[in-house]
Amino acid sequence: MKPLLLTATVVAMLCTCIVTLTAIVFCLGMGANSTPAEIRALKLWMAGLSLLGAAGIGAGFFLLRAGQHGWAAGVSFAPAVIMGLILLVALLK
Repeated sequence: MKPLLLTATVVAMLCTCIVTLTAIVFCLGMGANSTPAEIRALKLWMAGLSLLGAAGIGAGFFLLRAGQHGWAAGVSFAPAVIMGLILLVALLK
């Protein structure tokens, strides 16, 4: 069971990394024809999304080293879920 949780944690970390980079690229794409105020807001969004992704991966590493593989997988995947919800809300508006 332990190797499966370890693999799930690593996959969750990779997924969060990819989702974070995708969200940042989407924010960069939205700034093409924006006003300076909108660009400032996008920079804040990019900083927040980057910090969220880094915090999830960092906490996953910490929990993985502590031997809590199940919690590490959940914490590592949580930022990807949050960013997916942000994308869903943005698309529905």
